[in-house]
Amino acid sequence: MPTLRSLRLALLVALCLVVAAVAGGCGSGNSSSFPDGGADGSTTTGATDASLHDSGGTSLLVDGTTPTGVLAISPLHPAITVPYGTHAPTVTFKATSGGVAVAASFTIDLAHIGTMSASTGVFTPGGKLGGTANVTATFGAQKATTTVSVTVTQVDNGAPVGLDAGGGIGGNGGVGGAGPGGKVSAAGQTVLKGTPIADTGLAWLYPYDKTVWPRGLLAPLLQWQPGAVGAYDAVYIHLQEKGFDYQGFFGAPATPFVNHPLLQAAWDALSFSNQGDPVAVTLVFSSGGKAYGPLKETWTIAQGTLTGTVYYNSYGTALAQNYCCTSAGAQFGGATLAIRHGATSPTLVAGSTGGAGQCRVCHSVAARGATLVTQHGDNYQASSAYALTAGNAETPMPTANNFGFAAISPDGTFLFTNGGGSLPATSADPVSGLFSIPSGAPIPSTGLPAGLGGATPSFSPDGAHVAFNYYTSDQASLAAIDFQQATSTFSNLQTLNTPASGTRDLFPAFLPTSDAVIFEHEVANDGEFGATRNGSRGELWWVDLKTHNAVPLATLNGAAYLPTGGTNHTADGTLDYEPTVNPVASGGYAWVVFTSRRLYGNVATQDPFLSDPRDYDPSASATTKKLWVAAIDLNAPPGSDPSHPAFYLPGQELLAGNSRGYWVVDPCEKAGQSCETGDQCCTGYCAAADGGSVCGAQPAGCSTQGNKCTATTDCCGASSGVQCIDGFCAASTPR
Repeated sequence: MPTLRSLRLALLVALCLVVAAVAGGCGSGNSSSFPDGGADGSTTTGATDASLHDSGGTSLLVDGTTPTGVLAISPLHPAITVPYGTHAPTVTFKATSGGVAVAASFTIDLAHIGTMSASTGVFTPGGKLGGTANVTATFGAQKATTTVSVTVTQVDNGAPVGLDAGGGIGGNGGVGGAGPGGKVSAAGQTVLKGTPIADTGLAWLYPYDKTVWPRGLLAPLLQWQPGAVGAYDAVYIHLQEKGFDYQGFFGAPATPFVNHPLLQAAWDALSFSNQGDPVAVTLVFSSGGKAYGPLKETWTIAQGTLTGTVYYNSYGTALAQNYCCTSAGAQFGGATLAIRHGATSPTLVAGSTGGAGQCRVCHSVAARGATLVTQHGDNYQASSAYALTAGNAETPMPTANNFGFAAISPDGTFLFTNGGGSLPATSADPVSGLFSIPSGAPIPSTGLPAGLGGATPSFSPDGAHVAFNYYTSDQASLAAIDFQQATSTFSNLQTLNTPASGTRDLFPAFLPTSDAVIFEHEVANDGEFGATRNGSRGELWWVDLKTHNAVPLATLNGAAYLPTGGTNHTADGTLDYEPTVNPVASGGYAWVVFTSRRLYGNVATQDPFLSDPRDYDPSASATTKKLWVAAIDLNAPPGSDPSHPAFYLPGQELLAGNSRGYWVVDPCEKAGQSCETGDQCCTGYCAAADGGSVCGAQPAGCSTQGNKCTATTDCCGASSGVQCIDGFCAASTPR
């Protein structure tokens, strides 16, 4: 399935202007408020611009007389329904002053839903996206405003002709399944839209109810457990929100009929039309001329777009062969791969075909996307640094120290070594320290307690803290220490959590706010420290640096609702490991990436610990060892559960075992290059331009969400909850 980047770039104008509507301003820093009510229910305010003036600057009517009364706009709050791809019906807005028509100038603040003629007041819907926009009439020193609401309706009967499903090692659409089905007859559609009959055992498998999705993601694969009837021949997919209504009718693309994708065009229209209202999802199935169901869920669309790249390690990848052999006798590979934003399959970053010396898997990545460090498969003391901003150029590092599982500084110039000597695939010195990248030269520091060994460490996005398993204390507790890069000084070592006997805390990852940590709470193991195999079980927890109140992310872990099935999937809520966090907050959420061995619907169902390619055939069946993502509420109260149900990360290799994903910022784009958010730009600013948005200089006034900041006061909407988080303006709470 194509990336549709061009569509998303065009939609950036919409995202920017949504901020303007909520927070005031869109790059320019100018804002309008409408405190005074007009007699007809519109709102008015003073303005600095004028339309028709006499020599003294007084606004005049067309006939040359002076207007009287309050400026009013009509019609008030019109709502129209627009078939997808069409530009009708239009709405003509008029302005009056004292009941007399005036030649006002008209504007709209959400250009993606339609265009406004400044002189005639005619609003023409764009036909692809819906939503509610503010319409403003300006006449002299007066302004009046109302809203226009557009609901786009889209109907698909089978997949469009020529649709590219994007099949590859990431699976159809980057999510797997058999791809979209064919057309459904008119009679079949009537059946599907009738009153369905309950089918005992029919149930959702994926996605989960109450999932929070970001914008800019590939469309998910809908998966279900058939009921007693089972042999369904078609499905009706109905998505409803205020600005978009979708009906999809699809025949069964394969037997058994147990999953079906959302088409990408519909998913993008749904995502970018959403303004924070819930999405109602309904599935109805047909068999033998009868309808069965319905299955219903409710989703949330975060009001923010995720970009960047996820780097992860893969065992059993088809992109390199450096080990022998699978259960079928074939070569397989161990390598580090990357999922680019919008891609349906990963690409090879580190590792190549050859012997075990070409294996590259145990890795760490700098939050700003500059550097990756990974171990060599034939010698775990050996590591290489990869310059991600210079064509992934490899530089071998010295073997005197083990750099596996290290914490890399956000800028990628140095690392803090892993001090967990018994971590699988390591023989690390149990003393942690600072080393330069790629030279491996020691960096003198002060304040680090003598002999301290911090296992599976990570830096905070602002570089001011390092969190780790306190290996040299008890190999169980979670700790953190403050750090000043300018002087290489450590201070304020503190234990964040000491878990119950027989469990341990490890693999910490900071939230973008740098004041709290998500970590793996290992509840069972077979004697290996930090393993995810051979029966090891984990949950994800979080703790803040101030109160040290550590609690499970119960909703993310999902023990209360995860489906059971497949082989030995009766406790999938304890199969979550190795969290990392996207350093960029979006839509009021942080986004955590983690390894899980849970069921992926009915696509990956084999035994959760069957992931070594030497024990199965990765060319024929999918292991459940995969990457998942979940939204975490920013600024949640300590001790609460700020998590939401997770979703499968699209674009990862479908049949291979995947783990330890880092979602990081891409190398920055120069001025004039296309962008979606400011974190993509070397300048830090992405601004609307003709036909899309481009990287550029700092605009006048405040920074909109996604653009650069140094303090919260730099951000548009600072008074309504927008904050400067890790250098970029972002909503501080979900919206």
